[in-house]
Amino acid sequence: MTAQSTDGYAPEWLEYEKVLGQRPFLGDSVQGIIEQFNGLATALAAQTPPLDNSIQTRDEVADGVPVRIYTPPAAEGKKLPIGVFYHGGGYLVGNLDSEDGLCREFAKNVPCILVSVDYRLSTTHKMPVMLEDSLAAYKWAWINADKLGGNQSKLFTIGGSAGGGLALTVADQIIKGGKRSHIQGVVAMVPITAHPASIPAEFKPQYTSYTENSIGVPLISPDSMQIFFEAAGANYHDEKIFVTLSKNLAEFPPTYICTCGKDPLRDDGKVLEAMLKKAGVKTKSDFYPGFPHNFWIFPGIKGGEKFMGNVVKGVQWVLCD
Repeated sequence: MTAQSTDGYAPEWLEYEKVLGQRPFLGDSVQGIIEQFNGLATALAAQTPPLDNSIQTRDEVADGVPVRIYTPPAAEGKKLPIGVFYHGGGYLVGNLDSEDGLCREFAKNVPCILVSVDYRLSTTHKMPVMLEDSLAAYKWAWINADKLGGNQSKLFTIGGSAGGGLALTVADQIIKGGKRSHIQGVVAMVPITAHPASIPAEFKPQYTSYTENSIGVPLISPDSMQIFFEAAGANYHDEKIFVTLSKNLAEFPPTYICTCGKDPLRDDGKVLEAMLKKAGVKTKSDFYPGFPHNFWIFPGIKGGEKFMGNVVKGVQWVLCD
């Protein structure tokens, strides 16, 4: 394994790196990220325990957008909350399979019906297509809540990384469209919420993680984020992409955010939380010092179960208002 800085990392992460034999990283180019992501997904799949088949799944098309619906055993005879889930991958990679295990865990343990969205990627489309697909799937889930066996008054968005950004921007678009009552909460795990070029001036002093986590951190770096944004054709001043630019934050529903210390996106979440609190929005958060972006995707890592438990509590919290 190439020598890398270990300063400030959680012992649990460093222990896992030894098992991997390397520090995983996505970067260099669009094609490089695609190949690295696919290789990592294959390696992790080989380590992943068998799927929980107590969760019923079915694939459908939601107004032209492919989705996968997860229904837990507890749904029998009950109108459960409905979560609309957006996978991560920098708008460039990922699909319905890449976070299938995570969706099963959330559906079972919240419990809730989960609608996972296969939005189009930047390999073939540019922004705001990803948001348009994500919003269309959310509206479909709201309209079809009863058919799904869910409670229409208990819909929430959920996602991690780029998916966390979409969970937030979908909420923003719902509110902007005058349908605030259609969304109960947002669950955003290490979300994309900002770009260094357009972070609101008041919060620039708090936005330091792109600098502090610029070199040698696992999985993503500021350089790989730049590749993601360029591939998606992201306008750095577009509130449809970066929710910290939204004019609707004061109307947001209860929002749960989690962040990681060794993550360039750490302050995306922390600044958004500060902005929401200033606007009077109910927020709840968990912070994982010494852990990198999306650390929970690595099977068997110590701290992964704690993360899952915290997010489940976060979902339950946004739904209890």
